[in-house]
Order: sequence, then structure tokens, then C-alpha cells
Amino acid sequence: MDAAARDLSSIRDTVSGEVTVGLAYSAVKAIGVDLARRVLADYPELTLILSESLSGTTLLHLKSADVDLALVYNPPPTPTLRATPLLEETMVLVGRRDMIGDTDTPITVEELLTLPIILLRQGVSARVLLEDVQLLRKLEARARLQLNSVQAIAGSLVAGLGCAIGTKLFMREQIESGTLHWHPMTDPVLTRTLFLCEIADRPPIIALETTRTLILDLIGQAVADGAWEARLL
Repeated sequence: MDAAARDLSSIRDTVSGEVTVGLAYSAVKAIGVDLARRVLADYPELTLILSESLSGTTLLHLKSADVDLALVYNPPPTPTLRATPLLEETMVLVGRRDMIGDTDTPITVEELLTLPIILLRQGVSARVLLEDVQLLRKLEARARLQLNSVQAIAGSLVAGLGCAIGTKLFMREQIESGTLHWHPMTDPVLTRTLFLCEIADRPPIIALETTRTLILDLIGQAVADGAWEARLL
């Protein structure tokens, strides 16, 4: 009701109000700063709140109305949410060279099962493999660590405690510096899909529509520029 009142009382060309956006870790890395910069420059009366969390947690925040828009991976279908697929990413194996090898040769999932695996629960690995229950169980059985912290995953990879399924964006800085290496994955190729989620029956307001448009523009630009290696949907 407060948002509707602001919409009715404000000049149509002025965007004001408050919007909370829940972002998966990769989305924060790819567009988080640019989204904040655009809002500050173009919509000074719009208050933007960015919340980074794993996909499962972000969905809970969305359902409880703590978040207005959410960028999450592979959300489960539910009639209360409107989920729009935005892009698809191909997963790779990330780890230290002395653990996963120094070549660019693709690695099969069966070969992966012989390595010490670190799983990001509710995030990168688990949500990608939900449809293949047997494969997920194999990975969980082999996992040396199962963590709910992206920073803990990153530190464990650099420390050589294991390897992880992720994307090149996931550990971009460490890969570019040579600290970590990556392998393509095959048999099967694993992908994950990023969705823009919101409450299905929530009425639109100007601030929310403006933020959604900014997010879509920035994602399209990041993919076009190569900053986000993905296929737009």
C-alpha cells in the first residue's frame, strides 16, 4: 500500500521508493556494482537494497516478502512465483593444478568421482543436479566437504582441500591469477539456468518495473561483452 501511494503521489517521470533485490553469488559478481551505479546515477530517489545469498535462501526471502526480485538458479516450480529464465551457464571443474591436472582436457563426471569433491549445498552443484538424483547421491557420497559458504569454498579450493563444480565466473579472479585451474566437463555436460523470480500475484509498481528493466539490460550487456560466459534465453 505504501508503494502504491508513492506511485500515485509522485511525478510519473520520477522513480522513487525502495526495492530489495536478492542476488546469487555469480550475479553479484557480474552485475551487482553496475546495478548500484546505474541506480545512483539515474534514479537518485530510488533506494536499492542488494541481498546476496544462496538460491534456496533467496527464495525463502522472496516468499516471505523480504525480497522484491530475486536472481536464482534452477528454482523449483511453484504457482506462487513467476520465474523467467534469463541465461544458461555451462559448469566446469575448478581446482588447483596439482589436484585436477594442468591440461585443458575435458573431464567426465565418472572421472570427477575419483577426485576429492567440495559441494556448495543449495547452490552451484546441488541445485544443478536435482533432476539426476543418482548422480547427486554419488557426488554427495564422494564429497570431502559440503559447505553453504561461497567464501569457505573459495578458501578451501585455494588451500587444495578439494575441487568443485562451478563456473569460470565463480572463481574468476583465482583462475585469471593462475591460483586455480579449470576443466570442461562432459558425459554429461552440466548446465544451470538463472531465473528472475518474483511473487506471481504482486501488483506492479514503477520502482519495481524500473529495477527489473535495469537488471535485464545489465545481464544482456554482461553476456554481450563476454564478462558473463553464458547463453541468453
